[in-house]
Amino acid sequence: MTRAVDYDLVAPAYDKRYERNRYDGVLAVFRRFVGESARVDAAEVGCGTGHWLAELHGSVRTAAGLDRSAEMLQRARTAAPYAHIVRGRAEQLPWAEGRFDRLFCINALHHFDDPDAFMREAHRVLRPAGALMIVGLDPHPRLDSWWIYDYFPAAREADLVRYMATALIREKLQAAGFVESMTEIAQHIPAAAVPFAIAVDRGLVDRHATSQLTVLSDAEYEDGLQRLRAEQPILRADLRLYATFARAA
Repeated sequence: MTRAVDYDLVAPAYDKRYERNRYDGVLAVFRRFVGESARVDAAEVGCGTGHWLAELHGSVRTAAGLDRSAEMLQRARTAAPYAHIVRGRAEQLPWAEGRFDRLFCINALHHFDDPDAFMREAHRVLRPAGALMIVGLDPHPRLDSWWIYDYFPAAREADLVRYMATALIREKLQAAGFVESMTEIAQHIPAAAVPFAIAVDRGLVDRHATSQLTVLSDAEYEDGLQRLRAEQPILRADLRLYATFARAA
């Protein structure tokens, strides 16, 4: 059984991912999704530390963010002081019906207890013709290679459970009342070679560096770590992030 991720513990180091990786592709898709009218009300579900909320500044009429973690939200309020930040659950959004034009969640859907309930709630709080964007991994096609999957095989198995295939996301969106759903690759993160010693210095193998490591049992994490220490490999990754869009009917 995998562990639940305690983001109150993860929060202090969470933003290091944005220092290690450029998310230019996701940013471009995000900006296209939000648009440039400045007359849009937008919200992020699973806003974390507010990294993406901060990108809304000046491009929307109002912004809101929701997350379950108090520690993450404390940082979000600093990153996006103009946004209305609330603590809550994706399955029971605290906003009125038809409140937003745009709703998005980036690398968060796999943490929601009930994705179906979230999608129904997302449809409820969107205005007619409002739009939803969901960004995340899809390990099901097995196109990705990642040193984490190589040295911590339980992480791949956990991701196959945690992450829905994009086709299933579109199917569930339709069931929740959305129309015109589509998926595209938001970002291809090509192979990056990092020697193990440098990866350790950068904190890449720390338990809280990514949820793929956090959800492992202590034994699974230690087994993989021992293999890494023994082999001292060059760590490589070749990943894809997918963006799925849908319109509220």
